[in-house]
Amino acid sequence: MRSIVLDTMKYRLFVFTFYICTVCFSQHIEREHRIRKNQFPSLQKDAMLFVQETKQVRYYKEVDSLETTYLIKFKRDRLHYFLAYDANGKLKNSGFRIKEIDIPEDTAKKIKAYLSDAYGKSRIRRIYQQYPATNTESSLANTFQNLILPNNVYRLIVIGKNDQRNTEYDLWFSAEGNLTRKRQALPMNHDRVLY
Repeated sequence: MRSIVLDTMKYRLFVFTFYICTVCFSQHIEREHRIRKNQFPSLQKDAMLFVQETKQVRYYKEVDSLETTYLIKFKRDRLHYFLAYDANGKLKNSGFRIKEIDIPEDTAKKIKAYLSDAYGKSRIRRIYQQYPATNTESSLANTFQNLILPNNVYRLIVIGKNDQRNTEYDLWFSAEGNLTRKRQALPMNHDRVLY
């Protein structure tokens, strides 16, 4: 009888430990790598009209634990734009790179307060102003007109200190400055480098 009780206790301890490990270590981690144009999903023609007169067009595939996203990154009118698509070629969101001064003042204060509370010292690597895709044409038109709308999303790539280690994070903030999503970013893939 005593051995049965010990076996069930060991089993429960194992299940509890397994559960804690999966909860603690399951984070949304993403990795982005460059791909060829022919590896990119086929797009609608109206989306390609907006990409005309661009420079430095590059294609990327971003993989995280939840989904795969395909990106077109390009430069137009001295701004670095991106268009994000799902595997079926449907537009998910679009946007462009901005500087900290381009964020509205109240939103910037809330974002800075969150960063100082969460990480103490942190460094912002990049900031993107994103437009969620509700309608492909209107979303792309809003993106290329650089409008500030109430449904804008600010994506920050931040290096913050966590457990005495510097870690890179992707943070999404609403137009009001509230954190909506967070995930850890992996370092760039350097498989092509031979030592």
